[in-house]
Formats: sequence, structure tokens, C-alpha cells
Amino acid sequence: MQPIYLDNCSTTRLDSSVLAAMLPFFTENFGNPGTPHEAVGGVVQRAIRQAREAVATLINCIPNEIVWTSGATEANNLAILGLASKQPPGKRHIITQATEHSAVLEPCRHLESEGWQVTYLNVDEFGNIDLDELRNSIRDDTALVSIMWGNNEIGTIHPVAEIASICGELGIPVHCDAAQAAGKVAIDVEAVHVSLLTLSAHKFYGPKGAGALYIRDLGKAKSIDPRLYGGGQEKGIRPGTLNVPCIVGLGEACRLASQNRRAWSEHISGLRDRFETMLLESLKGVSVNGNRESRLPHISNIAFLGADGEGLLTMLLRLPNDGEEWGRCL
Repeated sequence: MQPIYLDNCSTTRLDSSVLAAMLPFFTENFGNPGTPHEAVGGVVQRAIRQAREAVATLINCIPNEIVWTSGATEANNLAILGLASKQPPGKRHIITQATEHSAVLEPCRHLESEGWQVTYLNVDEFGNIDLDELRNSIRDDTALVSIMWGNNEIGTIHPVAEIASICGELGIPVHCDAAQAAGKVAIDVEAVHVSLLTLSAHKFYGPKGAGALYIRDLGKAKSIDPRLYGGGQEKGIRPGTLNVPCIVGLGEACRLASQNRRAWSEHISGLRDRFETMLLESLKGVSVNGNRESRLPHISNIAFLGADGEGLLTMLLRLPNDGEEWGRCL
């Protein structure tokens, strides 16, 4: 018997239509997109262009502001370290917050080892940052603010629009890790004026190994330096032969999300709320972590008073398929 896989924050099952879109680019359409011959390179170039347009539609940006990466981790590193390397000597301060993903925290710690100063904003019991603390942390040498769209463990959605507005008034770029939010909640970079935004395909029914970095006004100026060199692909910001099948898969995942996000969100959040209500009404010592008023629809983080997390997971894997027995064991 296969287990019921619930950790869709970690990864999601590849959608069948995503797989179908990808398969031809492993076999008959296997050409290198850098090949000038129309019958070889042209086919994959068109597929890549269509995928770029699908990503742009999902977040409401211009297609040429999208740069392909291997996922959100690479995109976060490219955004943070690439922007840092562009800064003059007097701009060596970054603001982030304590519950960011390690793909943001580790690049910041790396910069600290090179003499940068990083302010890690605290969060309250619901996972929210204090906007006044953000304002008070901004300095003359602040080069970047990096705050995720939605937390990957408790689901709390940060006030990204307000963060971008505060920073925009002072001319400070904002990077946003939207790996958990893309395809789950509405993202509009024209309405929410972030400078850089990252997403990852396998968080919303796409393939692993495919991600994207949105860079505002990329057609006008390069606001970040590359981390790799050679080849000149992606406007020289992320060189290397493109992973065409996975890029096509990311594009198809974005197309599906653009069409179905609202219905998905309502369905998943309804299941989540029903699940939490059943737990809270039937068991003692249970509480929900995070901001229940403003959170991602697919995340439920539950605390069981006095229970060891790993032990609880092991017990659940061994429980019989019987609701009454499940309740007694808890």
C-alpha cells in the first residue's frame, strides 16, 4: 500500500498534463535551443518562449523579465548574491526575517562572512513581522530587503505590498521568495512592487529542477550580476544550456495554476479548515500554529501538547485505518 502523501510544502505530484507537455522534449524535440537551425532549435525556442509567457501571466509581468533557474534555491542565491555584488562600498546592509527559508538565510550568512551586516527581523507568535521594526531597521547603507511571500511551515502570509511600499519610498529593492505562494495565492508584481521574486515548479505540480527569477525592468538594466559565467544564455545572468523539458513543465504548471488557482485554493482551504475543526473539537491539547486569518491555503501546522513530533509521525504511519482508534491513540 502506498502512503497518503500530505507534505505538499516539500513537493507535489507531477500533473499528468505537465508530464505530457514535457515528454516530446526528451525525445523527438530534443534540440539545443541555441542551435540556429529552424527545424532543430526553432521548435524548442518557441516552447521556451511560450513557457516564459505562461510564467509571466501567472505573476503579471513582462515575459523578458523572467530568468530560468534550477529552482527557488538557485533563484534566491542569484537574487541576493547577484544584487549584493552590484552594490557600491557604502551599501552593505541587508534586512530579512528570522523564519525565512534557509535558501535565503544562508546567502545572507555568507555575506556576513564577507563583512556585510544583516538585520534579522523578529516575528510574533503568529509568524508576522512588525512593519515598524522594518521601518526602524532601514539604514542609509541598506541595499536589499528580503521577505518571503508565505511561510513554508506555518503558512503565514507577510504583508508584501506594505513592505514593498515602505521600501519603494526609500528606493530600496525588495526580494520575495514566493516558492510556497506561487500557484496557491494571487501574485501580481504590478500591484505589489517587488524588485525580485522567485518561484519553483515542483511546489505546484511541476517538475523538480525548474524555477524562475523575476527581475523587474530586466529589459532596461541588469540589476544583478551572474553567479555563473560562460555561454551568455538568459541575458548573461544565468548562462548554460537550458533544461528544455523542465522549463516546458514549469510553463505548463503555471498555465494550469492561472486557470485553476482560485478553485484549488477554495477546495484545499476548505479541506484544511474541516480537518482543523475536527481536531480542535474532538481532542484536548491541540492548537493551530500561525496566522489563521492570513495564511496560505494548503498549510496546516498543528501542535499536540506533550507529544514528540517524530514519535507522532511514526505512530500515524502505523495506525489502522479507523478514525475511532486514531483518536484514542492521540
